[in-house]
Amino acid sequence: MPMQNSRDIGRLAERLIDASEADETEVSLGSGAERFVRFADSGPTQSADRNWQSVSIRARFQGDDGWREARADCDGSCEARALGALERATILARMAPPNPEARALGGAVDVREQVADEATASFPFEEMAPWVQMATAACTDAGLAPAGLIQCRSAEGRLVNSAGREVACSSSRAGFCLTASSPDFKTSAGFADAIHSRVGDLDAEAVVRRAVSKALAGAQPQNIEPGEYTVVLEPNAVSALLLFASYAGFGAQEVAEESSFLCGREGQQIFPESLQIADDAHNEFHPGCPYDGEGWPRQPVQLVDAGRVGTPVTDSKWAAKLGLPNTGHGLAMPNTSGPIPMNLVLSAGEQSLAELIGGVEHGLLITQFHYTNLIDPKDLLLTGMTRNGTFRIEKGEIGPAVKNLRFTESFVKAFGSITGIGSEREVAGALFEGEVICPALRIENFRFTSSTDF
Repeated sequence: MPMQNSRDIGRLAERLIDASEADETEVSLGSGAERFVRFADSGPTQSADRNWQSVSIRARFQGDDGWREARADCDGSCEARALGALERATILARMAPPNPEARALGGAVDVREQVADEATASFPFEEMAPWVQMATAACTDAGLAPAGLIQCRSAEGRLVNSAGREVACSSSRAGFCLTASSPDFKTSAGFADAIHSRVGDLDAEAVVRRAVSKALAGAQPQNIEPGEYTVVLEPNAVSALLLFASYAGFGAQEVAEESSFLCGREGQQIFPESLQIADDAHNEFHPGCPYDGEGWPRQPVQLVDAGRVGTPVTDSKWAAKLGLPNTGHGLAMPNTSGPIPMNLVLSAGEQSLAELIGGVEHGLLITQFHYTNLIDPKDLLLTGMTRNGTFRIEKGEIGPAVKNLRFTESFVKAFGSITGIGSEREVAGALFEGEVICPALRIENFRFTSSTDF
């Protein structure tokens, strides 16, 4: 999976800036490569080996009433097409309404170097095939139907502007997920996945073993009444809650608009002292891009420290408006969305998953949530459903599977009721965009509002 030559990317950006008529110009260039295989009980069902390039250009004109700006994009890295995007951005910027709050582009900065793992970037189909065979064979032997995805991806990005800023990074990601289901796709299902920056860290056998064991244990689920339960949430369930805090809670715009759960709580301890949540693109476990959509270096931000909530993440606009430092969490400008944390890390605790479960007298083990949605942003009131493995916990032991439940619960209340934090962290996604680094959690009095017949 070859990446675009970084020297060629830099030269294209320089030529576009030289050709621009705008007072300020910003060029963002990206290239990526992906190789993936989807599979089911019949074997591979879809595969792709693809590359892409993109160019995004921001043109800006300064007047007495503020900055007028616009952005235009194009696919590929053809210079003629990129010049066409520059022309469109220029025309649109001249027509745009002035923004008196907009600030001049920043100049040179230093960002931490990040390099993609070459083995992940070049991982071949031939190496994926044994994983597919292992997963399908294990499911067939257990009388289950597999559905899975193996994906290796690499990407490069570069941002250059006319004020002298030039930043770049490259990254890689390897993922393997498997859902093992009963043949009727109704009785039971088990899910497991693994996500790493380096494919060599991925344990495919463990993923298969975990998904199959959950599906077998989930056969013949029992009815269960809704209500409040002590729950042990595995990392994939934790991520479905924590990601909404990044989308709608930890950003400066939400705080300024008084729609964030941080409002009125800044500096207060509303969570247990054991809870530590940071946004850290430089974490060694699964690093993110070291700069934001404006090319500003991403700063580590302690969002929750010993249960006490801190200040939100910012970009250039909201840092200036609120009198806060720019933490480098902006999106590509111009846009109407504020800054968001994109590399959330929930620190590990001291208890194994078995110890978390062992501390539950009567409760539930939750593998995953889906159809999670936001009801009220002020307390981050969320609703969703359990999926792919929900089990009773009785006297510290995992019991029989139960039918799925719908929850309606506040993030603030749930995380304020944490009584145990797992010692092993995972890169965990949800059934929507985003990933976080988190361990399993034990939470008291988690509210389920309705039950299902499946």
